[in-house]
Amino acid sequence: MSKNNFDFTKAYKEIEEINEWFQKEEIDLEEALEKYERGMELIKKCRERLEKSKNKFKEIKDKYKNDE
Repeated sequence: MSKNNFDFTKAYKEIEEINEWFQKEEIDLEEALEKYERGMELIKKCRERLEKSKNKFKEIKDKYKNDE
């Protein structure tokens, strides 16, 4: 997933699937490590995307603030 076409909804769904996988009674350690790393990578990207969105909302709000 490149930064330009990051799909937040798809990433969030994958995080949920990873979380569900960890809820199983028996898990493979190697697979768990891979899934944990993937989950952390997705969480980081989602946080970055949310921060960008937050900044964009603030920018839009500030732009129209003087019009009120």
